[in-house]
Amino acid sequence: MAKLVVTYTPDGKVKNELTYKDEVFSYTMVPDEDGKTGDDKVFEVQVANKFPNEPDEVIEALEELGFADEDDIEECLTTLSNYE
Repeated sequence: MAKLVVTYTPDGKVKNELTYKDEVFSYTMVPDEDGKTGDDKVFEVQVANKFPNEPDEVIEALEELGFADEDDIEECLTTLSNYE
């Protein structure tokens, strides 16, 4: 089952952690002078590097995770879980 955990810290960091196919992918948004910058590649890039033959539907669901509201996140996670 795919799982997304988002952790906010008092220093303004936002850690995003995705579990997909028993692998954990993560990146942290770190505050800087321009707003926030990721310390690693976003989920769709990390997953595509690890699993290069993932279907377009999986990559599209991963792209949506960073900007989705609660209902859309649940839909994305359902899509991901269906491909595990």
